[in-house]
Amino acid sequence: MSDDEIDVRATLTDWYTAMTAHDITALGDALTESFLLIEHDDLLDRAQLLEMLSGEADDVLVADLSDFHVTVHGDVAWSTHRNHEVYTPAVGEPLRLEFLETVVLVRRDGRWLIDRYHATRLSPATL
Repeated sequence: MSDDEIDVRATLTDWYTAMTAHDITALGDALTESFLLIEHDDLLDRAQLLEMLSGEADDVLVADLSDFHVTVHGDVAWSTHRNHEVYTPAVGEPLRLEFLETVVLVRRDGRWLIDRYHATRLSPATL
């Protein structure tokens, strides 16, 4: 595995760690200004995503990423991977969610930043 592939995986893993910690600054720092998320029937830009996540401070999301397939071509990389996620809302029961995700990253100033994020939910189930 190349250093770039390791760095791409680390960028994604660190992004989810920041999400679990509700670290909005770290979440934003990992995204390009042109970031776009496509998940379910939602289309969110950088500002919309960060605003949404800021409002979920009492919710807990824990992601477990696996089955990475990372391709690097110069200063662009993409990853497909699985996300085995447990989402616990402030009020309500925990949900176990399975996603197949595709993420496009760009290298800026020596750092990988997330530019496009697409997630397909494979199997929601209550715990």
